[in-house]
Amino acid sequence: MDSSMLPALIVEGFPGRCISRQNRTLAITLLALNCFFLASRPEFSLAQERAATMAARNVWGPAELPSPEVQAKVRELIDTVSVPEVVLDLDPRRSKIISTKWPVTRVSVTDPQILEVVQFSPTEFELIGGVTGQTSLTFWFGALNGKGRMLRYLVRVSPNEAIEDRRKIEYRELEKKINALFPNSAVQLFPVADKLIVRGQARDAEEAAQILAVVRGQAPDQPGLGGGRLNQGPAARPFPGTSDLPPSDIVNLLLVTGEMQVMLKVRVAELSRTALREMGSEFNIDAGDFTFDSFLSLGLPIRALLDSNDVRFLLEALSTNSYGKILAEPNLVTLSGHPAYFIAGGEFAVPTVVGVEGVGAVSTSFRGFGTQLTFTPTVLDKDRIRLVVASSISSLNEENTVEGIPGLDTRSVATTVDLREGQWLAIAGLLQDQQTGSKIRVPILGDIPILDMVFSRKEVRREETELIILVSPELVHPLEAEQAPLILPGMEVTEPTDSAFYFFGAYEGRPDCHHRSTVWPVHQRRLCEARCRAKRQAQYQKCESYYFQGTHGFSR
Repeated sequence: MDSSMLPALIVEGFPGRCISRQNRTLAITLLALNCFFLASRPEFSLAQERAATMAARNVWGPAELPSPEVQAKVRELIDTVSVPEVVLDLDPRRSKIISTKWPVTRVSVTDPQILEVVQFSPTEFELIGGVTGQTSLTFWFGALNGKGRMLRYLVRVSPNEAIEDRRKIEYRELEKKINALFPNSAVQLFPVADKLIVRGQARDAEEAAQILAVVRGQAPDQPGLGGGRLNQGPAARPFPGTSDLPPSDIVNLLLVTGEMQVMLKVRVAELSRTALREMGSEFNIDAGDFTFDSFLSLGLPIRALLDSNDVRFLLEALSTNSYGKILAEPNLVTLSGHPAYFIAGGEFAVPTVVGVEGVGAVSTSFRGFGTQLTFTPTVLDKDRIRLVVASSISSLNEENTVEGIPGLDTRSVATTVDLREGQWLAIAGLLQDQQTGSKIRVPILGDIPILDMVFSRKEVRREETELIILVSPELVHPLEAEQAPLILPGMEVTEPTDSAFYFFGAYEGRPDCHHRSTVWPVHQRRLCEARCRAKRQAQYQKCESYYFQGTHGFSR
Protein backbone atom coordinates (compact mmCIF):
# COMPACT_ATOMS: atom_id res chain seq x y z
CA MET A 1 0.00 0.00 0.00
CA ASP A 2 1.29 3.42 -0.88
CA SER A 3 2.13 5.52 2.13
CA SER A 4 0.57 8.62 0.58
CA MET A 5 -2.87 6.98 0.78
CA LEU A 6 -2.82 6.38 4.54
CA PRO A 7 -3.87 9.86 5.73
CA ALA A 8 -6.80 9.93 3.30
CA LEU A 9 -7.77 6.41 4.35
CA ILE A 10 -7.85 7.44 7.98
CA VAL A 11 -9.95 10.54 7.31
CA GLU A 12 -12.45 8.87 5.00
CA GLY A 13 -12.80 5.54 6.76
CA PHE A 14 -13.03 6.74 10.37
CA PRO A 15 -14.75 10.08 10.94
CA GLY A 16 -14.25 11.32 14.48
CA ARG A 17 -17.94 11.85 15.22
CA CYS A 18 -19.01 8.16 14.85
CA ILE A 19 -16.19 5.73 15.69
CA SER A 20 -16.46 2.44 17.54
CA ARG A 21 -13.92 0.77 19.83
CA GLN A 22 -12.83 -1.64 17.07
CA ASN A 23 -12.43 1.13 14.53
CA ARG A 24 -10.41 3.14 17.02
CA THR A 25 -7.97 0.24 17.39
CA LEU A 26 -7.63 0.04 13.63
CA ALA A 27 -7.07 3.79 13.46
CA ILE A 28 -4.27 3.59 16.03
CA THR A 29 -2.58 0.92 13.97
CA LEU A 30 -2.99 2.93 10.78
CA LEU A 31 -1.47 5.99 12.44
CA ALA A 32 1.49 3.94 13.63
CA LEU A 33 2.05 2.57 10.11
CA ASN A 34 1.80 6.07 8.76
CA CYS A 35 4.54 7.20 11.14
CA PHE A 36 6.64 4.23 9.98
CA PHE A 37 6.30 5.26 6.34
CA LEU A 38 7.08 8.85 7.23
CA ALA A 39 10.28 7.73 8.84
CA SER A 40 11.29 5.55 5.88
CA ARG A 41 10.31 8.09 3.15
CA PRO A 42 11.80 11.51 3.69
CA GLU A 43 10.13 12.83 0.55
CA PHE A 44 6.74 12.69 2.27
CA SER A 45 5.16 16.14 1.87
CA LEU A 46 4.26 18.55 4.65
CA ALA A 47 0.62 18.62 3.53
CA GLN A 48 0.33 14.85 3.92
CA GLU A 49 1.88 15.06 7.37
CA ARG A 50 -0.65 17.75 8.38
CA ALA A 51 -3.52 15.57 7.06
CA ALA A 52 -2.31 12.61 9.10
CA THR A 53 -2.12 14.77 12.23
CA MET A 54 -5.66 16.07 11.71
CA ALA A 55 -6.93 12.53 11.19
CA ALA A 56 -5.31 11.41 14.42
CA ARG A 57 -6.94 14.26 16.29
CA ASN A 58 -10.33 13.25 14.87
CA VAL A 59 -9.78 9.73 16.16
CA TRP A 60 -8.23 10.26 19.58
CA GLY A 61 -8.70 13.91 20.34
CA PRO A 62 -5.96 16.34 21.38
CA ALA A 63 -5.14 14.47 24.60
CA GLU A 64 -5.23 10.88 23.18
CA LEU A 65 -2.32 10.88 20.71
CA PRO A 66 -0.08 7.84 21.26
CA SER A 67 3.31 8.33 22.78
CA PRO A 68 6.48 7.78 20.69
CA GLU A 69 7.08 4.50 22.54
CA VAL A 70 3.67 3.17 21.48
CA GLN A 71 4.27 4.28 17.90
CA ALA A 72 7.62 2.47 17.85
CA LYS A 73 6.01 -0.70 19.18
CA VAL A 74 3.32 -0.56 16.50
CA ARG A 75 5.94 -0.15 13.76
CA GLU A 76 7.77 -3.14 15.10
CA LEU A 77 4.78 -5.51 15.52
CA ILE A 78 2.08 -4.51 12.97
CA ASP A 79 2.44 -5.18 9.28
CA THR A 80 -0.91 -4.17 7.71
CA VAL A 81 -4.44 -3.14 8.81
CA SER A 82 -7.40 -4.00 6.59
CA VAL A 83 -10.74 -2.16 6.61
CA PRO A 84 -14.05 -3.07 4.93
CA GLU A 85 -13.75 -2.53 1.21
CA VAL A 86 -17.25 -3.25 -0.14
CA VAL A 87 -20.71 -2.28 1.16
CA LEU A 88 -23.38 -4.98 1.05
CA ASP A 89 -27.05 -4.21 1.82
CA LEU A 90 -29.18 -7.04 3.18
CA ASP A 91 -32.94 -7.37 3.71
CA PRO A 92 -33.74 -9.48 6.80
CA ARG A 93 -36.68 -11.05 4.94
CA ARG A 94 -34.53 -12.28 2.04
CA SER A 95 -31.14 -13.97 2.26
CA LYS A 96 -28.30 -13.70 -0.27
CA ILE A 97 -26.12 -16.49 -1.73
CA ILE A 98 -22.48 -15.71 -2.42
CA SER A 99 -20.52 -17.99 -4.75
CA THR A 100 -16.76 -17.44 -4.85
CA LYS A 101 -14.30 -18.33 -7.61
CA TRP A 102 -11.72 -19.48 -5.14
CA PRO A 103 -12.25 -21.64 -2.07
CA VAL A 104 -12.64 -19.83 1.24
CA THR A 105 -10.56 -21.10 4.09
CA ARG A 106 -11.95 -18.89 6.89
CA VAL A 107 -15.01 -16.67 7.57
CA SER A 108 -15.40 -14.05 10.30
CA VAL A 109 -18.49 -12.04 11.37
CA THR A 110 -18.09 -9.19 13.85
CA ASP A 111 -21.67 -9.27 15.26
CA PRO A 112 -23.49 -12.62 14.83
CA GLN A 113 -26.82 -11.05 15.95
CA ILE A 114 -26.81 -8.80 12.91
CA LEU A 115 -25.56 -11.34 10.35
CA GLU A 116 -25.63 -15.12 10.21
CA VAL A 117 -23.44 -16.99 7.66
CA VAL A 118 -24.37 -20.53 6.55
CA GLN A 119 -21.63 -22.35 4.57
CA PHE A 120 -22.72 -24.97 2.01
CA SER A 121 -19.33 -25.55 0.44
CA PRO A 122 -15.96 -23.82 0.33
CA THR A 123 -17.30 -21.62 -2.46
CA GLU A 124 -21.00 -21.14 -1.49
CA PHE A 125 -22.32 -19.15 1.45
CA GLU A 126 -25.76 -17.88 2.50
CA LEU A 127 -26.03 -14.53 4.28
CA ILE A 128 -29.09 -14.15 6.58
CA GLY A 129 -29.92 -10.81 8.17
CA GLY A 130 -30.82 -10.54 11.84
CA VAL A 131 -31.41 -7.40 13.83
CA THR A 132 -31.07 -4.02 12.21
CA GLY A 133 -27.54 -2.64 12.17
CA GLN A 134 -24.10 -2.80 10.54
CA THR A 135 -21.32 -5.32 10.90
CA SER A 136 -18.23 -6.49 9.03
CA LEU A 137 -17.80 -9.80 7.13
CA THR A 138 -14.33 -11.15 6.23
CA PHE A 139 -13.42 -13.95 3.76
CA TRP A 140 -9.95 -15.53 3.58
CA PHE A 141 -9.23 -17.25 0.25
CA GLY A 142 -6.74 -19.99 -0.53
CA ALA A 143 -3.18 -19.28 -1.68
CA LEU A 144 -2.88 -17.69 -5.08
CA ASN A 145 0.64 -17.91 -6.54
CA GLY A 146 1.79 -18.83 -3.08
CA LYS A 147 0.11 -15.79 -1.42
CA GLY A 148 -3.25 -15.74 0.46
CA ARG A 149 -5.87 -13.03 -0.14
CA MET A 150 -8.60 -11.42 2.01
CA LEU A 151 -11.88 -9.63 1.19
CA ARG A 152 -13.88 -7.55 3.73
CA TYR A 153 -17.55 -6.47 3.47
CA LEU A 154 -19.46 -3.83 5.42
CA VAL A 155 -22.88 -5.50 5.73
CA ARG A 156 -25.85 -3.21 6.42
CA VAL A 157 -29.06 -4.96 7.53
CA SER A 158 -32.16 -2.81 6.90
CA PRO A 159 -35.15 -2.75 9.29
CA ASN A 160 -37.61 -5.61 9.09
CA GLU A 161 -40.70 -4.20 7.34
CA ALA A 162 -42.65 -7.46 7.44
CA ILE A 163 -44.35 -6.58 10.75
CA GLU A 164 -45.23 -3.13 9.48
CA ASP A 165 -46.72 -4.62 6.30
CA ARG A 166 -48.74 -7.10 8.34
CA ARG A 167 -50.07 -4.28 10.54
CA LYS A 168 -51.20 -2.35 7.48
CA ILE A 169 -52.90 -5.40 5.96
CA GLU A 170 -54.67 -6.51 9.13
CA TYR A 171 -55.82 -3.02 10.17
CA ARG A 172 -57.02 -2.41 6.62
CA GLU A 173 -59.29 -5.44 7.01
CA LEU A 174 -60.52 -4.07 10.35
CA GLU A 175 -61.13 -0.71 8.68
CA LYS A 176 -63.37 -2.33 6.05
CA LYS A 177 -65.42 -4.09 8.74
CA ILE A 178 -65.87 -0.86 10.73
CA ASN A 179 -67.03 1.08 7.67
CA ALA A 180 -69.47 -1.73 6.85
CA LEU A 181 -70.77 -1.71 10.44
CA PHE A 182 -71.14 2.09 10.51
CA PRO A 183 -72.15 3.12 6.98
CA ASN A 184 -72.93 6.70 8.02
CA SER A 185 -69.34 7.29 9.13
CA ALA A 186 -66.02 7.25 7.29
CA VAL A 187 -63.16 5.76 9.30
CA GLN A 188 -59.49 5.29 8.39
CA LEU A 189 -56.91 3.34 10.42
CA PHE A 190 -53.22 4.23 10.03
CA PRO A 191 -50.58 2.28 11.98
CA VAL A 192 -47.62 4.58 12.61
CA ALA A 193 -44.72 3.44 14.80
CA ASP A 194 -46.34 2.16 18.03
CA LYS A 195 -49.52 4.19 17.45
CA LEU A 196 -52.78 3.49 15.65
CA ILE A 197 -54.24 6.67 14.18
CA VAL A 198 -58.05 6.60 14.02
CA ARG A 199 -59.17 9.42 11.78
CA GLY A 200 -62.19 10.25 9.69
CA GLN A 201 -65.66 11.57 10.31
CA ALA A 202 -68.34 10.14 12.59
CA ARG A 203 -72.04 10.81 12.27
CA ASP A 204 -72.39 11.87 15.90
CA ALA A 205 -70.67 11.58 19.26
CA GLU A 206 -72.47 8.36 20.18
CA GLU A 207 -71.32 6.64 16.99
CA ALA A 208 -67.79 7.94 17.57
CA ALA A 209 -67.84 6.29 20.99
CA GLN A 210 -69.02 3.01 19.46
CA ILE A 211 -66.27 3.10 16.81
CA LEU A 212 -63.60 3.65 19.45
CA ALA A 213 -65.09 0.85 21.54
CA VAL A 214 -64.57 -1.53 18.58
CA VAL A 215 -61.01 -0.38 17.94
CA ARG A 216 -60.05 -0.20 21.60
CA GLY A 217 -58.66 -3.27 23.36
CA GLN A 218 -59.50 -4.57 26.82
CA ALA A 219 -59.63 -1.21 28.59
CA PRO A 220 -62.16 0.58 30.80
CA ASP A 221 -64.94 2.40 28.99
CA GLN A 222 -64.14 5.99 28.12
CA PRO A 223 -66.26 8.80 26.67
CA GLY A 224 -66.63 8.85 22.90
CA LEU A 225 -64.74 12.04 22.39
CA GLY A 226 -62.60 11.53 25.43
CA GLY A 227 -63.36 15.02 26.69
CA GLY A 228 -60.87 16.35 24.12
CA ARG A 229 -58.25 13.66 24.86
CA LEU A 230 -56.31 12.14 21.99
CA ASN A 231 -54.88 9.08 23.73
CA GLN A 232 -57.60 6.43 24.00
CA GLY A 233 -55.64 3.48 25.37
CA PRO A 234 -54.32 0.32 23.67
CA ALA A 235 -55.73 -0.90 20.36
CA ALA A 236 -57.34 -4.30 19.89
CA ARG A 237 -55.71 -7.00 17.76
CA PRO A 238 -57.45 -7.26 14.37
CA PHE A 239 -57.28 -11.10 14.45
CA PRO A 240 -57.11 -12.29 18.07
CA GLY A 241 -55.38 -15.62 18.61
CA THR A 242 -53.58 -15.63 15.24
CA SER A 243 -51.95 -12.21 15.29
CA ASP A 244 -48.72 -11.57 17.18
CA LEU A 245 -48.44 -7.90 16.30
CA PRO A 246 -46.83 -5.57 18.85
CA PRO A 247 -49.25 -3.50 20.96
CA SER A 248 -50.37 -0.11 19.63
CA ASP A 249 -51.83 2.93 21.38
CA ILE A 250 -54.88 4.59 19.84
CA VAL A 251 -54.71 8.25 18.81
CA ASN A 252 -58.25 9.55 18.29
CA LEU A 253 -58.57 12.05 15.41
CA LEU A 254 -62.24 11.40 14.68
CA LEU A 255 -64.33 14.44 13.81
CA VAL A 256 -68.03 14.85 14.58
CA THR A 257 -69.98 17.02 12.18
CA GLY A 258 -72.57 19.62 13.12
CA GLU A 259 -72.79 22.30 15.76
CA MET A 260 -70.94 21.33 18.93
CA GLN A 261 -71.76 24.39 21.07
CA VAL A 262 -74.77 23.91 23.33
CA MET A 263 -76.73 26.61 25.14
CA LEU A 264 -78.82 25.43 28.08
CA LYS A 265 -81.90 27.41 29.04
CA VAL A 266 -83.15 26.89 32.58
CA ARG A 267 -86.34 28.30 34.07
CA VAL A 268 -86.98 28.11 37.79
CA ALA A 269 -90.42 29.36 38.90
CA GLU A 270 -91.72 29.29 42.46
CA LEU A 271 -94.85 30.76 44.05
CA SER A 272 -95.53 30.52 47.74
CA ARG A 273 -98.59 31.82 49.62
CA THR A 274 -99.05 32.07 53.38
CA ALA A 275 -102.20 32.79 55.41
CA LEU A 276 -102.19 33.31 59.18
CA ARG A 277 -105.14 33.92 61.56
CA GLU A 278 -104.61 34.57 65.27
CA MET A 279 -106.93 35.44 68.14
CA GLY A 280 -106.26 35.95 71.83
CA SER A 281 -107.54 37.75 74.91
CA GLU A 282 -106.50 39.04 78.29
CA PHE A 283 -109.07 39.04 81.17
CA ASN A 284 -108.79 40.52 84.70
CA ILE A 285 -111.44 40.70 87.48
CA ASP A 286 -110.71 42.33 90.82
CA ALA A 287 -113.60 42.02 93.34
CA GLY A 288 -112.25 42.79 96.76
CA ASP A 289 -110.49 39.75 98.08
CA PHE A 290 -111.14 37.74 94.90
CA THR A 291 -108.96 38.25 91.79
CA PHE A 292 -109.17 36.35 88.47
CA ASP A 293 -106.57 36.84 85.71
CA SER A 294 -106.28 35.25 82.21
CA PHE A 295 -103.28 36.24 80.08
CA LEU A 296 -103.81 34.69 76.63
CA SER A 297 -103.06 37.78 74.55
CA LEU A 298 -100.90 37.84 71.45
CA GLY A 299 -98.90 40.96 72.20
CA LEU A 300 -100.05 42.63 68.98
CA PRO A 301 -99.99 46.39 68.39
CA ILE A 302 -103.76 46.44 67.51
CA ARG A 303 -106.02 45.80 70.52
CA ALA A 304 -109.61 46.25 71.71
CA LEU A 305 -109.67 47.18 75.44
CA LEU A 306 -112.57 47.38 77.90
CA ASP A 307 -111.46 48.79 81.24
CA SER A 308 -113.40 49.61 84.41
CA ASN A 309 -112.54 49.73 88.05
CA ASP A 310 -113.21 46.03 88.65
CA VAL A 311 -113.04 44.43 85.18
CA ARG A 312 -110.34 44.70 82.51
CA PHE A 313 -110.88 42.86 79.21
CA LEU A 314 -108.48 42.88 76.22
CA LEU A 315 -109.31 41.20 72.87
CA GLU A 316 -106.78 40.76 70.03
CA ALA A 317 -107.33 39.32 66.52
CA LEU A 318 -105.08 39.32 63.48
CA SER A 319 -105.30 37.98 59.93
CA THR A 320 -102.16 37.91 57.70
CA ASN A 321 -101.76 37.00 54.03
CA SER A 322 -98.45 36.98 52.16
CA TYR A 323 -96.94 35.58 49.02
CA GLY A 324 -93.51 35.12 47.50
CA LYS A 325 -92.51 34.73 43.87
CA ILE A 326 -89.21 33.57 42.36
CA LEU A 327 -88.47 33.48 38.64
CA ALA A 328 -84.92 32.75 37.48
CA GLU A 329 -83.86 32.07 33.89
CA PRO A 330 -80.11 31.43 33.71
CA ASN A 331 -78.58 30.60 30.30
CA LEU A 332 -75.18 29.01 29.79
CA VAL A 333 -73.16 28.01 26.67
CA THR A 334 -70.38 25.41 26.44
CA LEU A 335 -68.85 22.88 24.05
CA SER A 336 -70.11 19.33 23.80
CA GLY A 337 -68.43 17.16 26.41
CA HIS A 338 -67.15 20.10 28.48
CA PRO A 339 -68.67 21.18 31.81
CA ALA A 340 -69.83 24.75 32.44
CA TYR A 341 -70.57 26.60 35.68
CA PHE A 342 -72.63 29.72 36.35
CA ILE A 343 -73.38 31.56 39.60
CA ALA A 344 -75.19 34.83 40.27
CA GLY A 345 -75.50 35.76 43.91
CA GLY A 346 -73.24 36.40 46.86
CA GLU A 347 -71.55 34.92 49.92
CA PHE A 348 -71.82 35.48 53.65
CA ALA A 349 -69.28 34.73 56.35
CA VAL A 350 -69.69 31.76 58.68
CA PRO A 351 -67.30 31.81 61.68
CA THR A 352 -66.09 28.45 62.97
CA VAL A 353 -64.41 27.93 66.33
CA VAL A 354 -61.56 25.43 66.27
CA GLY A 355 -59.21 24.53 69.08
CA VAL A 356 -57.40 21.85 71.01
CA GLU A 357 -57.38 21.39 74.80
CA GLY A 358 -59.25 24.57 75.59
CA VAL A 359 -57.26 26.81 73.27
CA GLY A 360 -59.69 28.05 70.65
CA ALA A 361 -59.40 30.11 67.50
CA VAL A 362 -61.98 31.40 65.08
CA SER A 363 -61.71 30.72 61.37
CA THR A 364 -64.08 32.15 58.80
CA SER A 365 -65.53 30.38 55.80
CA PHE A 366 -67.90 31.76 53.20
CA ARG A 367 -71.13 30.18 52.06
CA GLY A 368 -72.69 31.15 48.76
CA PHE A 369 -76.28 31.82 47.83
CA GLY A 370 -78.12 32.87 44.71
CA THR A 371 -78.60 31.14 41.37
CA GLN A 372 -76.12 28.38 40.52
CA LEU A 373 -76.05 26.21 37.41
CA THR A 374 -73.68 23.44 36.38
CA PHE A 375 -74.20 21.25 33.34
CA THR A 376 -72.29 19.06 30.88
CA PRO A 377 -73.86 18.51 27.43
CA THR A 378 -73.01 15.73 24.99
CA VAL A 379 -74.32 15.81 21.42
CA LEU A 380 -75.33 12.22 20.68
CA ASP A 381 -77.24 12.14 17.39
CA LYS A 382 -77.30 15.36 15.35
CA ASP A 383 -79.81 17.24 17.51
CA ARG A 384 -80.18 14.77 20.40
CA ILE A 385 -78.34 16.04 23.45
CA ARG A 386 -77.59 14.37 26.77
CA LEU A 387 -77.53 16.78 29.69
CA VAL A 388 -75.98 16.30 33.11
CA VAL A 389 -77.61 19.18 35.00
CA ALA A 390 -77.24 20.47 38.55
CA SER A 391 -79.20 23.61 39.39
CA SER A 392 -79.66 25.39 42.70
CA ILE A 393 -81.64 28.46 43.78
CA SER A 394 -81.06 29.74 47.31
CA SER A 395 -82.05 32.88 49.20
CA LEU A 396 -81.41 34.26 52.67
CA ASN A 397 -83.94 33.46 55.40
CA GLU A 398 -83.71 35.88 58.29
CA GLU A 399 -86.16 33.81 60.33
CA ASN A 400 -83.57 31.04 60.60
CA THR A 401 -80.82 33.33 61.89
CA VAL A 402 -78.54 31.76 64.50
CA GLU A 403 -76.15 34.10 66.37
CA GLY A 404 -76.30 36.62 63.58
CA ILE A 405 -75.72 34.05 60.80
CA PRO A 406 -78.68 33.87 58.42
CA GLY A 407 -80.19 30.64 57.17
CA LEU A 408 -80.87 29.66 53.59
CA ASP A 409 -83.92 28.56 51.64
CA THR A 410 -82.59 26.26 48.92
CA ARG A 411 -84.17 24.59 45.89
CA SER A 412 -81.76 22.33 44.05
CA VAL A 413 -81.87 19.46 41.56
CA ALA A 414 -79.27 17.20 39.89
CA THR A 415 -80.18 14.78 37.10
CA THR A 416 -79.27 13.40 33.65
CA VAL A 417 -81.72 13.60 30.74
CA ASP A 418 -81.82 13.26 26.92
CA LEU A 419 -83.59 15.92 24.84
CA ARG A 420 -83.85 17.05 21.25
CA GLU A 421 -82.83 20.55 20.36
CA GLY A 422 -85.52 23.05 21.35
CA GLN A 423 -87.50 20.62 23.50
CA TRP A 424 -88.44 21.52 27.07
CA LEU A 425 -88.49 19.11 29.97
CA ALA A 426 -89.59 19.67 33.56
CA ILE A 427 -86.75 18.00 35.44
CA ALA A 428 -88.14 18.86 38.88
CA GLY A 429 -91.39 20.06 40.42
CA LEU A 430 -92.87 20.56 43.84
CA LEU A 431 -96.44 21.08 45.07
CA GLN A 432 -96.47 21.52 48.82
CA ASP A 433 -99.37 22.40 51.14
CA GLN A 434 -98.64 22.85 54.85
CA GLN A 435 -101.29 23.62 57.43
CA THR A 436 -100.85 24.04 61.16
CA GLY A 437 -103.25 25.02 63.95
CA SER A 438 -102.96 25.44 67.69
CA LYS A 439 -105.25 26.44 70.60
CA ILE A 440 -104.28 27.36 74.14
CA ARG A 441 -107.32 27.54 76.46
CA VAL A 442 -108.63 27.42 79.98
CA PRO A 443 -110.07 23.96 80.70
CA ILE A 444 -113.85 23.65 80.29
CA LEU A 445 -114.41 27.36 79.77
CA GLY A 446 -112.17 27.42 76.70
CA ASP A 447 -114.21 24.64 75.07
CA ILE A 448 -117.55 26.45 75.25
CA PRO A 449 -118.46 28.28 72.03
CA ILE A 450 -118.32 32.07 72.21
CA LEU A 451 -116.74 31.87 75.66
CA ASP A 452 -113.61 30.44 74.06
CA MET A 453 -113.00 33.94 72.66
CA VAL A 454 -112.29 35.04 76.20
CA PHE A 455 -110.64 31.98 77.67
CA SER A 456 -108.38 30.79 74.76
CA ARG A 457 -105.72 31.80 72.26
CA LYS A 458 -106.01 30.32 68.73
CA GLU A 459 -103.79 30.26 65.67
CA VAL A 460 -104.23 28.76 62.18
CA ARG A 461 -101.47 28.89 59.53
CA ARG A 462 -101.45 27.59 55.95
CA GLU A 463 -98.57 27.63 53.46
CA GLU A 464 -98.85 26.66 49.79
CA THR A 465 -95.77 26.26 47.58
CA GLU A 466 -95.53 25.54 43.85
CA LEU A 467 -92.12 24.97 42.24
CA ILE A 468 -91.09 23.84 38.76
CA ILE A 469 -87.70 23.67 37.00
CA LEU A 470 -87.58 23.49 33.19
CA VAL A 471 -84.55 22.91 30.92
CA SER A 472 -84.10 23.17 27.16
CA PRO A 473 -80.90 22.68 25.10
CA GLU A 474 -80.15 24.54 21.89
CA LEU A 475 -77.28 24.21 19.39
CA VAL A 476 -75.79 27.64 18.79
CA HIS A 477 -73.01 29.27 16.81
CA PRO A 478 -71.32 32.67 17.27
CA LEU A 479 -72.95 35.80 15.86
CA GLU A 480 -71.35 37.89 13.16
CA ALA A 481 -70.33 41.44 14.00
CA GLU A 482 -73.38 42.96 12.25
CA GLN A 483 -75.71 40.53 14.09
CA ALA A 484 -74.65 41.54 17.60
CA PRO A 485 -77.32 43.50 19.53
CA LEU A 486 -76.71 47.23 19.69
CA ILE A 487 -78.75 47.92 22.84
CA LEU A 488 -77.85 45.86 25.89
CA PRO A 489 -79.72 45.68 29.21
CA GLY A 490 -79.30 48.91 31.15
CA MET A 491 -78.08 51.07 28.28
CA GLU A 492 -81.37 53.04 28.20
CA VAL A 493 -81.39 53.66 31.95
CA THR A 494 -80.15 57.21 32.62
CA GLU A 495 -79.77 59.54 35.57
CA PRO A 496 -82.36 62.30 36.17
CA THR A 497 -81.39 65.93 36.02
CA ASP A 498 -81.34 68.09 39.15
CA SER A 499 -84.68 69.71 38.34
CA ALA A 500 -86.35 66.36 37.60
CA PHE A 501 -84.98 64.86 40.84
CA TYR A 502 -85.59 67.71 43.29
CA PHE A 503 -88.82 69.18 41.92
CA PHE A 504 -90.58 66.34 40.10
CA GLY A 505 -89.47 63.38 42.25
CA ALA A 506 -87.95 61.40 39.36
CA TYR A 507 -85.26 58.86 40.25
CA GLU A 508 -84.68 57.70 36.65
CA GLY A 509 -84.02 59.97 33.70
CA ARG A 510 -85.37 59.96 30.16
CA PRO A 511 -83.60 57.66 27.67
CA ASP A 512 -82.68 60.63 25.45
CA CYS A 513 -81.21 62.69 28.31
CA HIS A 514 -77.74 61.63 29.44
CA HIS A 515 -77.18 63.59 32.63
CA ARG A 516 -73.95 63.05 34.58
CA SER A 517 -74.05 64.33 38.13
CA THR A 518 -70.34 63.60 38.58
CA VAL A 519 -69.29 66.27 36.05
CA TRP A 520 -72.41 68.48 36.01
CA PRO A 521 -71.01 71.22 38.35
CA VAL A 522 -67.92 71.64 36.17
CA HIS A 523 -69.98 71.58 32.98
CA GLN A 524 -72.43 74.13 34.40
CA ARG A 525 -69.57 76.51 35.30
CA ARG A 526 -68.16 76.22 31.79
CA LEU A 527 -71.59 76.99 30.31
CA CYS A 528 -71.84 80.15 32.42
CA GLU A 529 -68.41 81.26 31.28
CA ALA A 530 -69.37 80.66 27.65
CA ARG A 531 -72.55 82.75 28.07
CA CYS A 532 -70.57 85.64 29.57
CA ARG A 533 -68.10 85.57 26.69
CA ALA A 534 -70.98 85.60 24.19
CA LYS A 535 -72.53 88.65 25.88
CA ARG A 536 -69.24 90.57 25.84
CA GLN A 537 -68.77 89.72 22.17
CA ALA A 538 -72.26 91.08 21.35
CA GLN A 539 -71.56 94.34 23.21
CA TYR A 540 -68.26 94.73 21.41
CA GLN A 541 -69.90 94.30 18.00
CA LYS A 542 -72.61 96.85 18.93
CA CYS A 543 -69.88 99.34 19.82
CA GLU A 544 -68.18 98.70 16.46
CA SER A 545 -71.32 99.60 14.52
CA TYR A 546 -71.32 103.04 16.24
CA TYR A 547 -67.67 104.01 15.78
CA PHE A 548 -66.70 102.32 12.48
CA GLN A 549 -67.95 102.87 8.96
CA GLY A 550 -67.59 100.40 6.04
CA THR A 551 -66.23 96.93 5.96
CA HIS A 552 -64.20 96.04 9.07
CA GLY A 553 -63.71 93.49 11.82
CA PHE A 554 -64.30 89.75 11.70
CA SER A 555 -66.83 88.08 9.49
CA ARG A 556 -70.06 87.02 11.08
